[in-house]
Amino acid sequence: MESLPRLPDQYLEQAKEMIGGHRRRRSCKTCFDRGYLGVNQDNMLVPCSKCVDEEAVLAEWKEFVMATPELAELYGDYYEDEESAEEEQAGA
Repeated sequence: MESLPRLPDQYLEQAKEMIGGHRRRRSCKTCFDRGYLGVNQDNMLVPCSKCVDEEAVLAEWKEFVMATPELAELYGDYYEDEESAEEEQAGA
């Protein structure tokens, strides 16, 4: 299994704001009303599946990564592969 590069600490706040903007419920016992469960070994937030629209967060995060040169360098390959695969399926 390929490991992801560690997310620089300065981007955690933007990730928290994105998650907060896509919460479906304001009261959640699973994540204690934060919108995320914690941080994984790659320094990335784990969104709460009960109160956060995970697909919307992922879409916004992909846009943010591609618009941020430092993140595009670290993670751009992961998202470009997904986008090219989706385009191939749509064209077939």
